[in-house]
Amino acid sequence: MSKHIVVLGATGHIGTHLTHLLLERGHRVTAVARASQRLTALETAGANIQAGSLENTAFLTTVLGTADAAFLMVPPNTGAPDNLAYQAAVGESVAAAGRASGLREAVNLSSIGAELTAGTGPILGVHYQEQRLNAIDGLNVLHLRPAYFMENLLAGIGLIQGMGINGSATRPDVSLPMIATRDIAAYAARVLEAGVPTGKSEQLLLGPRDYTNQEATAIFGRAIGRPELPYVQFPYDQARQGMLGAGLSESMADLYLEMTQSLNEGRIMQSEVRTPANTTPTTLEQFAEQVFAPAFHGAAQAVTS
Repeated sequence: MSKHIVVLGATGHIGTHLTHLLLERGHRVTAVARASQRLTALETAGANIQAGSLENTAFLTTVLGTADAAFLMVPPNTGAPDNLAYQAAVGESVAAAGRASGLREAVNLSSIGAELTAGTGPILGVHYQEQRLNAIDGLNVLHLRPAYFMENLLAGIGLIQGMGINGSATRPDVSLPMIATRDIAAYAARVLEAGVPTGKSEQLLLGPRDYTNQEATAIFGRAIGRPELPYVQFPYDQARQGMLGAGLSESMADLYLEMTQSLNEGRIMQSEVRTPANTTPTTLEQFAEQVFAPAFHGAAQAVTS
């Protein structure tokens, strides 16, 4: 049976995949994001588009008002002067619109570690958003708690091209579950199509297996023809300066460092139990060949053209 499904953050990695999957399965999709060429492309693909801000509660209430179900999220804003305040403002607007619109089914993008109340950096924002949505009477909501996005590793392309190394403040031997965003979208699509479980629930998504950053660097190096590509752990202060240089706000850089320190010290992402239900198919080797290598070579061509 065809449903009308609203997708927030529709122009991001997950939202774009999800919109296309739902359209392919015959559902009516309203794609919500700020106006952009990527949003227009979703209209061309067959989606109804609604351009606007998620902080506009009246706009969002109207959009959600006719939905059978919705994919909810707080899109990242790495330049926000106070990132947790930004997450709170958007999260409160989304929750208020969900309540006022009478929305009955939602899949909410949360994060691994969202059950923790401190030391998780930007993950703390989705912890509070889970609580806001859980407080809405009559809303059946599944909180997806995916692991570290493989797409986050695309940020290393400039460093590899400029300095011939990959690196971050994460210890090279810390093993983390990593997931491709297309697998998150595929899981969300199945739930939205089949029907969200009754009540409030959570689902971990842990990718195919755990990887260290050193291992990930070796996988990427082979995919781009640099098999000896080294991984370098940066001191926290040096990593912070790098993030500020890349355009992140001081607030966002500090939150990322807080999260990284928790990763290095084993407080998040290293105690979850892997099961067939939370394991997803796309390997980092597949991601390297299909996503990372094309992005790397495309960036190199852009520099030389």
